Amino acid sequence: MFSNQATAEAIYNDNNINVSRLNNQANKHCDEAIDLVHLNRYTMNNVELEKEILQLFCTQCDDYVNNLKTALEDAEGWKQFTHALKGSSRGVGAWRIAAETQAAELMIGDALYTDRISAIHAITIAVEEVSIFVKSQYE
Repeated sequence: MFSNQATAEAIYNDNNINVSRLNNQANKHCDEAIDLVHLNRYTMNNVELEKEILQLFCTQCDDYVNNLKTALEDAEGWKQFTHALKGSSRGVGAWRIAAETQAAELMIGDALYTDRISAIHAITIAVEEVSIFVKSQYE
């Protein structure tokens, strides 16, 4: 095991206590899959712009989930994809996806392969919640 791998695993294990807290509070200030109050700060209540942004976000999420599946054994790719999805999720107010990807971003050691598979499953569920919300809100 590489020294940086051991460090990453130690950070993940130290933060593992906080992961459940993070997931429990992911939507603490918003009961919906998307925090529209947060998004409205950027769209100035322009419903058409919200719709376009969220539809693009849903497409992007599907692409990132597929990329994560191919990066299971690629630590650098895994970190890059989780970090990017975390940032875009925060931008639109998809707090649960952001929380799941924040936890997944630390899973870069070889011993964490099964954890990464579980993380993809959790991220996929959060993405599906957002997709359902967007469809119900705008279609």
